[in-house]
Amino acid sequence: MRRFTLSIFTASLIIASPALAREQQLEADTIERLNDPVFHDNMVLMMSGFMAAMMDLPIGKFAHAMDKALPEEMRRDGDSPKIDPDATLGDLARNDDPDFDRDAEEKMRRGTAMMGIMASEFGALLPQLKAIGNRMKRRMETTQ
Repeated sequence: MRRFTLSIFTASLIIASPALAREQQLEADTIERLNDPVFHDNMVLMMSGFMAAMMDLPIGKFAHAMDKALPEEMRRDGDSPKIDPDATLGDLARNDDPDFDRDAEEKMRRGTAMMGIMASEFGALLPQLKAIGNRMKRRMETTQ
């Protein structure tokens, strides 16, 4: 019976090895891609397009409608800057930070690079995390 069990276990390992190798290769490919500067540039380009579209959203009329909808005690006081009814989200952002567009792109670029760094570090931890998960599973099985 032990030989049969050992044979089944060995056969399972042989069958599972290609799947495990493919999984590890997929993880390595993903980590490599997330660290690729061309991938970073493409992500920043895509996110910049989304950001540009968001910055064109008209917000002035919405801000005025919200101010009118608030109870008197919650409305902006007279010292608050008036918002142009035709203002966009980008207008408001650039009023607070004239370098908003440049700063936003730089933050996107750093964030995309950080994804690669995190993926690399997480990839390095993955074997330990899998081992912890297996130990926890074994312990749970022995307590039931």
